Amino acid sequence: MVGVVLEGIVISGLGKGAVFMSIDYYKKEIKEKLGFDPYPGTLNLKIDKQQTTLLNKVNPIKIEGYKKDNKTFGGAKCYNAQINNISGCIIIPDLTEHEEDMVEFIAPANIKEELKINDGDKIKIELK
Repeated sequence: MVGVVLEGIVISGLGKGAVFMSIDYYKKEIKEKLGFDPYPGTLNLKIDKQQTTLLNKVNPIKIEGYKKDNKTFGGAKCYNAQINNISGCIIIPDLTEHEEDMVEFIAPANIKEELKINDGDKIKIELK
């Protein structure tokens, strides 16, 4: 799916990405299935809803949900991608409070700091 590019506007998230990226189960799954240790947070992008259909053309890497202490934690679909020269993935949680026009990007680094971007900036994510 090289060459497929999503464009979005950087927005603040709900703060839950940092919590989930800090959970040992998700860190282990991401390391094993995606090959990197995720930075404890996500970069949130508002995209055109029509762009989300492009993800349907790509086979996701699936992270299964799990149960712990009678609490269920959802899984996610991941799509290898990169922003500029930073490799990571788009992660779409199975259970989310986000609208359909929002995607989250995870990587081994803090994307905002690395690329010196802020809320309101327009960026591109290229699927790999």
